[in-house]
Amino acid sequence: MPKSFSLRREKKFTILKYVVFILVFLAFSLWYLLLGPSRELSGVAYNRNLNAVWAEHAWVDSPRTVAEVREFVQQLARHGVKYVFLHVGPIESDGFIPVERYSRLGEFLSVARTYGDRIVFLPWMGQLRSKLPLDRIEVRRNIVSTSKRFIEEYGMAGLHLDIEPIVSGDSDFLFLLEDLKMAMGSDKILSIALEEYVPHALYRLASKFIEVNPFLSIQYVKKIDALADQIAIMTYENSIRSPSLYRYFVRQEVIWMSRVLTHARLLIGLPTYDKASPTFYPEAENIRNGLLGVVDGLNSWKMKRGVFEGVSLYGSWTTDDREWKTFHDLFISQPLAEK
Repeated sequence: MPKSFSLRREKKFTILKYVVFILVFLAFSLWYLLLGPSRELSGVAYNRNLNAVWAEHAWVDSPRTVAEVREFVQQLARHGVKYVFLHVGPIESDGFIPVERYSRLGEFLSVARTYGDRIVFLPWMGQLRSKLPLDRIEVRRNIVSTSKRFIEEYGMAGLHLDIEPIVSGDSDFLFLLEDLKMAMGSDKILSIALEEYVPHALYRLASKFIEVNPFLSIQYVKKIDALADQIAIMTYENSIRSPSLYRYFVRQEVIWMSRVLTHARLLIGLPTYDKASPTFYPEAENIRNGLLGVVDGLNSWKMKRGVFEGVSLYGSWTTDDREWKTFHDLFISQPLAEK
């Protein structure tokens, strides 16, 4: 065999080795970036019975029997619910909520606390950001005054604030959080509902193909984190049609948020309603796929431990027996027997 031919063959073999090495390295890097090593634990291993639910306004403005309230809170307790975000709003543009809007709140709490003494009830105060002129000091003061009324007169444990959408650079929202935290005191819970956090590069890429929620920068989320005690991420209405893609999205949200938050406890909000819309496809975004995504995220070695608190369901009025069973079976404990 001529020497030149042998050298050429050796050179080709060396090049081939480098190509294979590069391809393997790229494949490994892509796998680690998208998935990475993970555990194989079930959701039960991560449940701390510190879950939450958004509850409808009818509990506070309509007459309810003792039996209805008892069944409601006992059902929540069976499924590991600790926090109930009880809708008392919406907040008016002046920052107040008329008292007649929650005229039955005292009656409800009296019965609910009797039968669900481990449950923490937080007034859910919400509004569209466009309807709240938070740049006006008096409006922020009125929101603070309203929240203090629920704490001082009704003995509620804090506040759940849901103003949407909040985008990076909204300093007036941060001013409101500062005012609320100062007025409420360190022993009260300031709970915030937030749109999903997506890393900026991925947000820019995704926005070219689908409608995505307003961008929240990591710096802005950290400012909210420093003021809040609990953050519930609303992982729905994302125009996701694929069940596997939604599961992956929720997985990533669990990981991303666990690595961003250092002070507030993390709740992952999942949908239980099934009314389709241009931004919501219930065959993909549902409690089963969402829970599978949550558990996938919790199993990932990229997850920062100690931040995750639980799952929050939206909402109590749309969660039927089948969905409660799914929640229980995938996250709470042993499967429930069929009724």
